[in-house]
Amino acid sequence: MKRFSLGVAMLLLLPWCALSAQAAPASAKAAAPAGNVEPMPAANWLFVQTGNGFQSDGKTLTLKGVGEQTLMFTDRPERMTGDVSTAKFVSYWGSGKDDFQKDPPNATVSTVVNGKTDLAVVELTNPRLSGNNLTYDIRVLGGTLPDAGQHASVFIDWWYGPAMYGPRPWGWGGGPHPYPGGRCWRGPYGHLHCQPWWGY
Repeated sequence: MKRFSLGVAMLLLLPWCALSAQAAPASAKAAAPAGNVEPMPAANWLFVQTGNGFQSDGKTLTLKGVGEQTLMFTDRPERMTGDVSTAKFVSYWGSGKDDFQKDPPNATVSTVVNGKTDLAVVELTNPRLSGNNLTYDIRVLGGTLPDAGQHASVFIDWWYGPAMYGPRPWGWGGGPHPYPGGRCWRGPYGHLHCQPWWGY
C-alpha cells in the first residue's frame, strides 16, 4: 500500500495509544455487552502494535514483548476504537480478497533509543509470531531504523473493514452469525468499540 506517511499524525496519537494499550487487554477479553451489539460499520482502520524492545538488521524488525492485543482506531465515518488479538492479526495477514500479503502495508515505526525517539517508514511483509516476539520482513521507505532499542510502536497503514468475501452464515455456536462483518458496542461515552469478524 503506497500511501501517505503517518509520522506526524502518529506522534500526536502516541499519548492516546499508550492509555488505550493499558486498557485493551481487559476490554478485549470481555464479552460484548448483551443487547448492546451492532454491526461493525465500514471504515478505514489503522492498527497499532507495541513492544518493550526491538531489534532490526535493516531487512527485518522484531518487536520484543509485543502486546497480546493489536489496537485499532479510525475517525471516519465516526471516531471508533477496536482491538484484535495479535495472534489473530498475524493469522489474518494472508486471508481475504485484499489481504496484507497481496497488498503489503506501510507502517510508521516509532522507536526509543537512549531516551530519544526515532521515526522510520517501512513496508511490512511476512509476519512471524514466536512467543511474545513478533518479526516482520521490512523494506525501509524513509528515515533510519536503529539496530536495537528499548521501546517500539508500529502504526500500520489502513485496512478497509469489515470485508466479507463469500457466504458466512454460521457462527461458532452452531447457529446463524448475526454480524458477519464484525461487531461493535457503545462505550459509556457513546463511542463505538469494535472487533472484526476475524478477531473473535
